[in-house]
Amino acid sequence: MRSDVAAREYEAADLEACLAVFDTNFPKYFTSEERREFQSFLQALPGPYLVLTDAAGGIVGCGGYAINRETGSADLCWGMVRRELHGTGLGRLLTRLRIERSREDPHVSEIALHTSQHTAGFYERLGFRILSVTEDAYAPGLHRYDMRLSVAHKPE
Repeated sequence: MRSDVAAREYEAADLEACLAVFDTNFPKYFTSEERREFQSFLQALPGPYLVLTDAAGGIVGCGGYAINRETGSADLCWGMVRRELHGTGLGRLLTRLRIERSREDPHVSEIALHTSQHTAGFYERLGFRILSVTEDAYAPGLHRYDMRLSVAHKPE
């Protein structure tokens, strides 16, 4: 892990800081309707949710995952980094942390996510493959990419 960043579990007191991270990524990466969805998500988490903090303790990124043991899938959900910090490796760090934690569950055989055309290439570079694309799924001009990553479990 980078020495200038720490990862910890989300706490209810982090709500406004996580919404502020969201706001830095609007409107390119998210729609206004998604802000309400994100807030509701944070108030009823379906699984672990992490925050990345800087040296001063400020939240610079956040993202979670939810494991579905019946399907053997872990869904990455609501991953984001403050827009001014894109390209610094924080998104890669956050994604790798969520993948590693998901892999700890022996039932998980794949990691799933959906994202837009703006970040699909980022996830492809991390090994995800595109399964389908739905034009204008989020909003006009904002397309949905459904992606998967197969995970191999380390021998015990």
